[in-house]
Amino acid sequence: MNHVPSSPFLRRALPAALVAAALVTGCSSSSDKADTTAKNATTPAAQSPAPGAATPSPQAPPPVGADNPALKDFYAQKLDWAPCKADPAARKADSAVAAVDRKLQCAKLRVPLDYATPGTKSIEVAVYRLPAQGGTDRRLGSLATNPGGPGSGVRYTVTNLAASRPGLAERYDIIGFDPRGTGGSGQVDCADGPLMDRLQSIDPTPDAAQVESAAAVLKEFGQGCAARMGDLLPRIGTTEAVDDMDVLRGVVGDEKLNYVGTSYGTYLGARYAQRHPGRVGRLVLDGLLDPASDRMTLAREQAEGFELAFRAFAKDCIGKADCPFKGSVDNATASMRATLDKLSATPAKVGKRAVDEGMASTVICAYLYSPQGWPSLRVILKSLYAGDAQYMLNAFDAYADRAKDGTYKESSLPGYFEINCADGRFLSAAEAAALGRDVSATAPVVGPSVVWSWAADCAAPGADRPARLDAAKLPGLLLISTTRDPATPHVAAARYKEQLPGSSLITYDGDGHVAFYRESSCVDQAVDGYLLDGKLPGDLNCD
Repeated sequence: MNHVPSSPFLRRALPAALVAAALVTGCSSSSDKADTTAKNATTPAAQSPAPGAATPSPQAPPPVGADNPALKDFYAQKLDWAPCKADPAARKADSAVAAVDRKLQCAKLRVPLDYATPGTKSIEVAVYRLPAQGGTDRRLGSLATNPGGPGSGVRYTVTNLAASRPGLAERYDIIGFDPRGTGGSGQVDCADGPLMDRLQSIDPTPDAAQVESAAAVLKEFGQGCAARMGDLLPRIGTTEAVDDMDVLRGVVGDEKLNYVGTSYGTYLGARYAQRHPGRVGRLVLDGLLDPASDRMTLAREQAEGFELAFRAFAKDCIGKADCPFKGSVDNATASMRATLDKLSATPAKVGKRAVDEGMASTVICAYLYSPQGWPSLRVILKSLYAGDAQYMLNAFDAYADRAKDGTYKESSLPGYFEINCADGRFLSAAEAAALGRDVSATAPVVGPSVVWSWAADCAAPGADRPARLDAAKLPGLLLISTTRDPATPHVAAARYKEQLPGSSLITYDGDGHVAFYRESSCVDQAVDGYLLDGKLPGDLNCD
């Protein structure tokens, strides 16, 4: 089974070491105390209408966001910014990132647990800020960011964006928040180490008995989430996250939201635009996840996207001394599929542990996020072909955040599952098995595994309600799509452009997941220019 949400570490730092750590999250914390300042709006007691009187009209729903009087105190709160505790990962990164991390400020933002009843219970979400480095006279406001996932913590992305684009950090406060269930905002906890092992070893090419076994594992995991997360569990979806984002916008004093979102962060930004259209400022969406597409479409397209990325990797691999493949790309595809089939039938022993098809597929997909990871993937696969699965196991543990004692305390996987569950974006085991068999015709290597990453048994499932973006209510946005992006395939770009014809689309002809502040000066200059002067660049092709 493959865990495929995007990670800032995978696309920025993974190639630095063979088994570089993949996802970094912070300590969890949340507040269950009753909110004593935000009061429910009072309503008159219901009365029966007098004989002959007109039946009263249904009461209109309360306004969304800052226009709701019951949310007044949340929008009026003052944040207690203080220097953040050192982030070891950032301090070990390059000097620019380390320098930014030393200046980073942290705070807790109080938000309602349930926006429908904001006067009952509140929670806290972790927020981060690097104040504009150019001084108040040159400050343009705040620029929020989200790296995707869902499940990824945001702190590293704030420091990395500020370090990578100093011109933006000079003019903007770079801000971010850990969405509910991630990082410092009550990180989702669902299972002990052995259950996490079983979850990630679900066979992505199962027989009937294995489908039943997978369904049982998914059910046990979902029940564990419900038992451990309580009333937070159904309130960690994207709708709550975008409302929290709007509270943060108001609290930092911005009339409109300026935002850079990548991968799932584009879905978060699009949903924000749907829900708070009057508050949309300069929005950059890189690695497009279409809010108008249903879960089956998204799972199929992502499976085909990772397969396209594997073929690009194989084409680059063939002919190199450390490449395990010979001949054509089709030969490499057949060879890799055969090797995964062997791991499915007989996992490779490594001491007291073993590497199975699900784990190997996870590692392959992890290293397809960036071409910079391809040299390491060649080494891992060559060793596997030679009968040594140790490198594969090491890479799996690093990506999955599996500690030496078998625990997954830092793993973002539970958050990935339960945020998607709250959004209604998952498949049953039976649906995953059927779709996995179907996509194996066009995506035979990692396609079935990617499909199974969309499978869950949700204890508090939301409703999957795909919704088109309404261009009439929105300014133009800046959209970015990479032609061979594995996790957010390029096929979504045309659909976004059709929904938002007044937006600009940057097409980056390249490999890997997302494009901004990566390797293309064409992309970087266009995005910087838009964020600094507010003028869309028009449609562009970059390489």
